[in-house]
Amino acid sequence: MRIEEWERLRKEFLEPLTEYSRQRMRLYLNQMPCVIKKYLEEVKAGGSIIKSDTLLPHYIIRYVKDKDVGEAAEIQWKEMMENIYQGEENKFKNCLAVCNITYAMSAASITELAASLGILVSELSEEPAWKGKVITLGPLRDKLPLLHSIQGSDLKSRYDFVIRACSNSYSQGVDFDQVCDLILEVAVNNNLKAEQMIKKVFLFTDSVRFGGCSTSWKTLYEAKRSKFKEQGYGDDAMPHILFWNIWDIAGFMHRVEEPHPGVTLLRGNSNTLIKSFLDNGGEISRHQIMEAAIANKEYQTLSVVD
Repeated sequence: MRIEEWERLRKEFLEPLTEYSRQRMRLYLNQMPCVIKKYLEEVKAGGSIIKSDTLLPHYIIRYVKDKDVGEAAEIQWKEMMENIYQGEENKFKNCLAVCNITYAMSAASITELAASLGILVSELSEEPAWKGKVITLGPLRDKLPLLHSIQGSDLKSRYDFVIRACSNSYSQGVDFDQVCDLILEVAVNNNLKAEQMIKKVFLFTDSVRFGGCSTSWKTLYEAKRSKFKEQGYGDDAMPHILFWNIWDIAGFMHRVEEPHPGVTLLRGNSNTLIKSFLDNGGEISRHQIMEAAIANKEYQTLSVVD
């Protein structure tokens, strides 16, 4: 989709939908908790058939902490993972998550979203060097990235681990130059072949600073690609980078930019956008942003009036 076409569609369609979303969201947020908990209570009682696609990951995470329906939420997570994302259709088998949960993420829903997507990606990675792993920033001011093996025998304990490991008090952004160096170091130390290299890296954060901001995306990406090539991983081994600022929800307006091939910058979040991310293996484009914006059934009867 050309930039000019995207801007036209954004102005003529996305902005009116944004205003409509503001009004609908208030009502939806008030009703949703009751609906979800009722469903999980029925699952717990054995009176409801478990539907794999009923709940998105961050809602399951929210209720796995609930003493009344936590066990049912755990069952829901396992059902979701086994029947939707794993197996031959696993689109996240060579992906890695970076979670940067700063204290600015005061909204529990944002923290739950970052942690749930980080856990999901880690569990779906198939290569031993990456499976069950997540990258976080170090606790010191140098913020050197660290690769963690997520600990915990159940979903709640894994969530608690990710929150502890990924939380930091320095919200100055992520230096992706160092993240790429860490990925390459792990690959070299484990003697990984080119086909075992991570193909996509997802950064879930609330920070707007990214990638050593004094460096252009083209310069950063091409420099890292040269490093990967020098280590024998080929010209196309550099992972695709998705930087997702999930905090920016003030206007419910999704924005996506592609400053350089191999780099996608995404801002905002909604249930339809999260579902699009999951259904497409982390691939996000302007076309998918538009589809996500008009996916809700109630939008189908709307018309734009000048």
